[in-house]
Amino acid sequence: MKTLNKKTSVVYQKERIYYLDWLRIFAFCVLILFHSWQPFTTFNWLLSSEHKTIAADLFTVFFHTWRLHLIFFVSGVGTWLAIRSRGRYFFNDRFKRLIVPFIFGSIVIVPCQYYYQMLQKGIDITFLDFMIGYPAFLTKQDLQFDLFLWILEIGIHLWYLPYLFITTFISFPLLKRINERGIPNAFMQKLDKQPRLILIFSLPIIVAIIVLKPIFPAYTSVADFFTYFFFFAYGFIFMKEHARLLPIIRANNTILLTLGVMSSLLIINFLLIETLRNAAFNPGYNLNHIIVSIPLGLSAFSWTLYFISLFSRKFNAHGFALAALSRIILPLYIVHQSIIVVAGFYIIKYVHYGLLEFLLIVLVTVIGSILACNLLKMFKTTRFLFGLKN
Repeated sequence: MKTLNKKTSVVYQKERIYYLDWLRIFAFCVLILFHSWQPFTTFNWLLSSEHKTIAADLFTVFFHTWRLHLIFFVSGVGTWLAIRSRGRYFFNDRFKRLIVPFIFGSIVIVPCQYYYQMLQKGIDITFLDFMIGYPAFLTKQDLQFDLFLWILEIGIHLWYLPYLFITTFISFPLLKRINERGIPNAFMQKLDKQPRLILIFSLPIIVAIIVLKPIFPAYTSVADFFTYFFFFAYGFIFMKEHARLLPIIRANNTILLTLGVMSSLLIINFLLIETLRNAAFNPGYNLNHIIVSIPLGLSAFSWTLYFISLFSRKFNAHGFALAALSRIILPLYIVHQSIIVVAGFYIIKYVHYGLLEFLLIVLVTVIGSILACNLLKMFKTTRFLFGLKN
């Protein structure tokens, strides 16, 4: 990522902020690992192994409280860069990068996940028959008029792509205003003097969870949309005021780590208490829901900013791996879960040893995804369908 230098400069001149590229890669690598161990959790997923483990459940709870929030923060960063580089072609570029891959992926990449889910449940059906009945299969779902749940149902893991497009479209007037005016200097001066004031930005996230989750409890529904929206906006603001906000975040390094660890431990312990576990999975307007919502919001906020601080100090270096991974991270995200499900079906069916099943799923997914991405970027048509730049 190249930096810019104006009176409203957001990054130091001649500084290259490679750490944000590394952070983006890290966020999506976490996503791949997260999906790879889902068959071994007690939560509902597309595939299920007989070898359930409490470790997979604990890792799922820990990572799920911040992994997507980090991705949307990094997406806000990328949106700031795209607006400045693409200008009036910005939305045309966003459509090609987000909506085209979603449509193609939902038709070609995703259906096999539902097919192999059926096979594991013992339903005897050919893939051709499944695809003939696929539209009817989708329309049978009782999702009412919730656009976000339909996006999840149609695209499964690809829901993030139209989600990001919708977020960008809705917030564009706000983003444009922020890009033109920045953050009021008086407020930035207060943050400079009192770095811990940055923690107040966790409040909108906590309030959104408290107010909206009881109404929209489903994963990726309206409550999650607003939560992710705040992180997206924070990422955009962070890039706009990078030169001033990064030192403030670094100054809070210890407290961010402490809050992150404490919040995560609280959330894990809450799952051991029946009343709080019920509040987490069936939120309502009551005290238990508030008790659960506070560490959920703090965990998402604290870990996201902590990783900003960590990567800015430890991973601000360029290299061949960074360039290579940055080019294929989007198609890697698009293909990885289908490879996990297809490969995982056969691995779980024939291996019958939990740890080996997981390791093989990860190995096959990583190798298969990288090979697929390097193959598809060779052709202009596939580059377009997977949102790659020519």
